[in-house]
Amino acid sequence: MASAKAKQASTMGLVLGANIAERRKNLGWTQAQLAECIGVDTETVSRFERGSNLPSLQRLEKLADALSVPLHLLMAASSPRADDQSFIINEWISVLSAQDREFALNTLKQLCVHLASAAKHS
Repeated sequence: MASAKAKQASTMGLVLGANIAERRKNLGWTQAQLAECIGVDTETVSRFERGSNLPSLQRLEKLADALSVPLHLLMAASSPRADDQSFIINEWISVLSAQDREFALNTLKQLCVHLASAAKHS
């Protein structure tokens, strides 16, 4: 049976891989193009995106640079920690007007209150 730590690492790898793939596709790049940018072969990029291999910290920095995304956001998106995920929410709302940010935050707060209440009753 896999340990909780191994399962978390596996989940993080899958989410990180999906984030890399999503960003690559948003840029209109192939895996081969990304591989060339970071100095690896196409299969290595495929393994990263599938979550079967985790990039080293050095390679992760190259990925973030190539994908034009801050490293902390690439990692935050794969982290199960709420404080890391807050960086993602910040990115989403930073492009909104003050009024729209307030609306988005109020909506998110109501959703969180509802879900927390539902969790208590189940």
